[in-house]
Amino acid sequence: APDQQRAGEGAMTDAIRTRKPGRIITFYSYKGGTGRTMALANVGWILAAAGYRVLVIDWDLEAPGLHRYLHPFLEDPELTSTPGLIDLFVDFSASARIARTSTAKDEKWYESAASVLRYATPVTGNFGSGGGLDLVPAGRQDAGYAVRTSSFDWREFYDALGGGIFLEALKRRLRQDYEFILIDSRTGLSDTAGICTVQMPDELVVLFTLNQQSIKGAYAIADSAEQQRLKPTGEPALRIWPVATRVELAEKERLEAARDLARSTFQRFIKHMPRAERNDYWGHAEILYQPYYAYEEVLATFADRPGLTNSLLSAMETMATRIAGLPTSFRIPDSERLSMLAKYQRAPRAAVPLSTSRPLVFISYAAGDEGVVGLLPELADAVRSAGAEAWLDQFELIPGDDWSAVSRDAIARSVVVLAVLGAGTAGPNQRREVELARKSSKRLIPVVVNASPSAADPTIVGTTFAATINQTSLDKDLASLTQSIRRFLDRDAKEEKPTLDPDDLNRGRFGGASTANGRMLTAKVTKITEDWFRVRVTVAGSTDPLNGEVQFHLDPSTFPSPVRKVTAENGSASYQFQAWGAFTIGAIADGGNTLLELNLATLSDAPKTFRER
Repeated sequence: APDQQRAGEGAMTDAIRTRKPGRIITFYSYKGGTGRTMALANVGWILAAAGYRVLVIDWDLEAPGLHRYLHPFLEDPELTSTPGLIDLFVDFSASARIARTSTAKDEKWYESAASVLRYATPVTGNFGSGGGLDLVPAGRQDAGYAVRTSSFDWREFYDALGGGIFLEALKRRLRQDYEFILIDSRTGLSDTAGICTVQMPDELVVLFTLNQQSIKGAYAIADSAEQQRLKPTGEPALRIWPVATRVELAEKERLEAARDLARSTFQRFIKHMPRAERNDYWGHAEILYQPYYAYEEVLATFADRPGLTNSLLSAMETMATRIAGLPTSFRIPDSERLSMLAKYQRAPRAAVPLSTSRPLVFISYAAGDEGVVGLLPELADAVRSAGAEAWLDQFELIPGDDWSAVSRDAIARSVVVLAVLGAGTAGPNQRREVELARKSSKRLIPVVVNASPSAADPTIVGTTFAATINQTSLDKDLASLTQSIRRFLDRDAKEEKPTLDPDDLNRGRFGGASTANGRMLTAKVTKITEDWFRVRVTVAGSTDPLNGEVQFHLDPSTFPSPVRKVTAENGSASYQFQAWGAFTIGAIADGGNTLLELNLATLSDAPKTFRER
């Protein structure tokens, strides 16, 4: 059949493949930056294309990201209205509290709550005959997501609400509904990581990079999971697949030493394989570092040409074959592959994108400093591990963007700015970004790479205590930086500042003040009809005349083109528009050095109807 031919060798009819209960496989890494989520997304797609019913679950509640690899094929790409895993647990806990106080006892009441189908969203794609791919995201990505996640009481879930029994029922239901269930686990040690590595899986894929910390940490988790899942006979009940990732072929002697260490450390975990296959396993259980995938969440199934032995796709096919137990490869016509790849291209967007529920950290660096540029993916991972989103021009800018405007607006929305420096003087663009961050009262963290802070640009470091990143202590230094960012975010959350309001998306994004740097933002509202009002906003200079371009930022949820640019004339710039009700308007002047903000609902001379809407 054409569908089977498209899916390749792995496509099988029901007559060939024996239907068995589904298998739950957890993908785990002790440290971030291993490509764990990327591997899971690719393996899930390959298995679905081979004709299997596959479910992928984003169990990394603190830093969800699995949907980023699948977003072109989701009905709700940003998951703003799609429930997910944390919503499942919250709903179960609410039902469990009711059941605990009910006089009518039903010992099996939780069985009906143990289905993920209402929390699963389909992924559209040309899968093999009978195959399909569903996603259970971490949760609905709205303003309340962080609260639902951080406030969920896992101790109450287990001790008082019967969470352990519920998870066992959930496992049974998952195996009924799907043939493969792939879980993307959080890194490190946590309640949720323990659920994913010990209680849930039939198999555990442990991904690690070839350094001491990653190898030893991954081994400790694999050993603990295996010991807790031993059968009464002493046999392991959990199959473990160790996989080295981000393998670089330079430094051959050090690479071979690291490979030997990994092999001797993890060898006992692959004794579930026939002895003759173990040497072959180590020869193929590696994922080479591919710089292309550091800058875009894109599936190798579409980015790589099939049949290349050292490609990321080839490694993903090997992993899928191990999991499925049958040869599994991915083949589609090149024209279709390129068409699917094009869906990942970023669409043009407004200069100030909609905010997310996580704080933003802007990463400033000098493009010509190769030592700094090479560490950018790890720095972005450190930011995400701290509970924030990383803004990096390599990820965000697309051809045609106004570079200065987009970066300026990103700094305005950021809570923290990382100024990543090498030895010597920073470039003019980076100095400009740092100066703008200081004028906007952003928290600034200088990060000095492979040098002493005293050797970095003194105009940026100054008297600020700088973080340092050295190649010889990379993991330790990145962990320390993650902790510093988290402390900054915690401190910022405790300080009184403008509140981000999901019903007023500009509020708090432009500094919160209507006057700054000798400039003032004002507005005049007049009634047109009972439902519509004319608003005229003006930026003027109280001392020096205003010159150049002013950007007025209207409500992005109401106006399709929220950014309006006006050139100042006679010392001021004005813009007029019609509105139904009040919102916060932002303005950027003086080449990005002045940020102004005005909540139209606070205008005492505006009509009451306008102010209260």
